[in-house]
Formats: sequence, structure tokens, C-alpha cells
Amino acid sequence: MKVRLEPADIAEPEVIVRGDPESVQVKNILGLLNGSQSSRKMFLVKNGREYLFDLNEVERFEACGNKISAYVDKNEYEARGRLYELEGALASKGFVRINKGVIVNVNHIASVEAEFSGNYTANMKSGGKLVISRKYVKSFKKFVMEVY
Repeated sequence: MKVRLEPADIAEPEVIVRGDPESVQVKNILGLLNGSQSSRKMFLVKNGREYLFDLNEVERFEACGNKISAYVDKNEYEARGRLYELEGALASKGFVRINKGVIVNVNHIASVEAEFSGNYTANMKSGGKLVISRKYVKSFKKFVMEVY
């Protein structure tokens, strides 16, 4: 990414972002500029009660049937919405899809290992392991190396 500042004698600063409007990197930049990055909290449900969490605490979101589970400190909560909606809303907050049913917080990944099948294994800081399917390996690496 190139960043360039051009001094100008204008009353209001002007920012021009050139790139693919659908790319995660451009969406993150626009999110930062529009201030949407500021909301880093989310309500999660357990036993009919809503709890407010900082998104940095959430390790991952997993889809299982019609339910989205969120994992915080090895505890399971329920998240509202659909997985694809969470994926779009949380991409600028450090979350990336690693397989058909899981979106993970990259800050909770300790290491990754390649497998013979083309899949990868994400070793979590909590001690768990998650599969990064070969379909998502390329976008996962790009997200970690270029976006986040």
C-alpha cells in the first residue's frame, strides 16, 4: 500500500482511496476513515442473558446448524446474526474466515502448521486447534500478511 501526503491550502482535508472497492484492505481503510473501527464491543447471549464483550476477548465464531457460537475464555456464548454477516462486519476488527463454519480472531492464533492434504492447522493460544481449509488458506495468509 502506498501512502502519500500532498500539502494543500484547503479548508477541509481530502482523502482519495484508489483500489478495488471490494477488497478487505480498502474496506478496512474506509472503515478507519469513517470511524466504524471504534465499536469494538459485542453482546453475546448465554442462558437468556446478554453479556457485553470486547471483541479482542472473542477467540472465534462457529456456525452449527442455525446457531452461531462465540468462544470467550473456553466459554461458549451465542451470537446473533448469520456467519457471513459477522464475517463482513468483523473483517476490519481482526477476524477472518478459515473454513466453511469458522471465523477466527487472528490475535488468538499462536502458530499455523501445514498438513499433507493442503489444509493448515491453527494452533490457538488457548491450546485448541482449528482447521484452516485449503479453500481459505490463501485468503487467510493474505489477510494476515497484507491487511491486518
